[in-house]
Amino acid sequence: MSIAQRTAETVWEGSLSAGGGAIRSGSSALDGLEVTWAARTEAPGGRTSPEELAAAAHSSCFAMALTLVLGKAHTPPQRLSVEATLQPS
Repeated sequence: MSIAQRTAETVWEGSLSAGGGAIRSGSSALDGLEVTWAARTEAPGGRTSPEELAAAAHSSCFAMALTLVLGKAHTPPQRLSVEATLQPS
């Protein structure tokens, strides 16, 4: 099974501390999500961060992988809840 290539772009305006950016993705699912330095280092204030996006990617990928393995074992899940936390070092 081949996994398709996906693309996203962030346009940033202003300085690191006072500026901000907006995401645009090939699927349009992430379009308009705002990112700021404060969202990475302080309270998110309704904005996202690269770490949050990476955690979402990890949790959804793991859920899909586990569903595949359980399905192959003829025990497909009815529901999975996977939480991922990304903590930069």
